Amino acid sequence: MDKNFFKKVRILDGGMGQELLSRGLVSKGTLWSASAILEKKFHNLVIDAHLSFIYAGAEVIVTNTFVGRKIRLIENNVQEHFHYINEQACILTLQAKEISKRNVLIAGSLPSQKDTYVEDKRNTNEIEKDFYEQAKIIAPFVDFLYLDVVSSGREIAIGSNVALKLNKPILLGIHLKKNNLLPSGETITSIFQNIKITIGLV
Repeated sequence: MDKNFFKKVRILDGGMGQELLSRGLVSKGTLWSASAILEKKFHNLVIDAHLSFIYAGAEVIVTNTFVGRKIRLIENNVQEHFHYINEQACILTLQAKEISKRNVLIAGSLPSQKDTYVEDKRNTNEIEKDFYEQAKIIAPFVDFLYLDVVSSGREIAIGSNVALKLNKPILLGIHLKKNNLLPSGETITSIFQNIKITIGLV
């Protein structure tokens, strides 16, 4: 991947979960968009959603792995499908790209590994283990990893280090509250200063 790609404004796709629900997906428990991976009858729905984003002008499409994090699968008693859900979501993304015949990039969605929109305060080793296990499955299929709706500088640093270990570029998707702070209470400026030191960029 040419890292100069993001030196200009680029168009990413939209929210896959809401798009699938609007197209008729019925979520199992709190699996949300992962339900479309578990049930093969919804696979074409996922491909069609990716294609719609591509044809609407998206230059980057994101894998449907946001709910593929292990903790959410455990909550829904489908943790044995962890590898399948993440791998199959990537395969469907690649199929959509092939069908479109367009030179879009594929971003591997790597979300906060506990809850959405809140800081993950678990032990650093636990968070890193979860990031790594999901990222390792996704990485071979994608152009870069996308830290998707992350809520603290510590999680960003951990996820970034995982990407470095897997030799993958990374794009940050940071969640900001109405007060312009992350859920952790940090400012964007402070987390970037800390991240540079944490992952050895300075």
